[in-house]
Amino acid sequence: MQPISDMWLVVHVPKTAGTSFRKALEKYYGPTRVIRDYGKNAEATTKVVKDHLYNDAGSKPLDELIEVISSSPAKVIVGHFPVRKYARYFRPENILTFVREPLVRTCSEYLHRIRNASYEGSFSDFMAKSSIRNIQSRFLQDVPEESFIGVTEKYRETLAYINDAFQMRLTALKRNVDRKGGGHKFAENLSRDELELFGELNKKDLALYKSATQRFDALDMPKTSGSRSINWWKHK
Repeated sequence: MQPISDMWLVVHVPKTAGTSFRKALEKYYGPTRVIRDYGKNAEATTKVVKDHLYNDAGSKPLDELIEVISSSPAKVIVGHFPVRKYARYFRPENILTFVREPLVRTCSEYLHRIRNASYEGSFSDFMAKSSIRNIQSRFLQDVPEESFIGVTEKYRETLAYINDAFQMRLTALKRNVDRKGGGHKFAENLSRDELELFGELNKKDLALYKSATQRFDALDMPKTSGSRSINWWKHK
């Protein structure tokens, strides 16, 4: 199967402004043109994805889902999934994602889990969970070099670059934002032992974030709108 040439694949790493970005895409393209894969039990998952991949009667081949989506008016597939799940169906330069400072991201997810009562333990126990450690690097393992990695802490700058480079008109909507400071404030009150443990457990994510931010900071914002062929990865 040839890569889809006119669709975007957006890997939504939890707590990296992915909901805000998805809403911006839905406003720009229209909600029905944004296909969502957030897992079997997630209300946000689009029906066509549930019917093909999470059907109790038996899942269908992923190729079949892609054929259905690519022949529809859809413009985006977005959700909580590792990039390798769908990457082979997309042009590398049509893959987008965000990374966030790992400690703050983890604190933000911990507070989110506490609020919705899906977790009740301590932060130390939470960050030691295998499903939490290095989550960003696991989601983005084998991400193509040509793919675009934005930075949550520079969300507006990232959006401006995407709009200019890819000739889009996305607006900076905010969703799932903790107005009390959330992850940042929580991180400021962690003990030295907790900080050292986090660093030991998340070396891959810390390295990924450092590399991605350096790569992003090396970009020059185009002064005029160019074509979608702007090679962001040549600035790495």
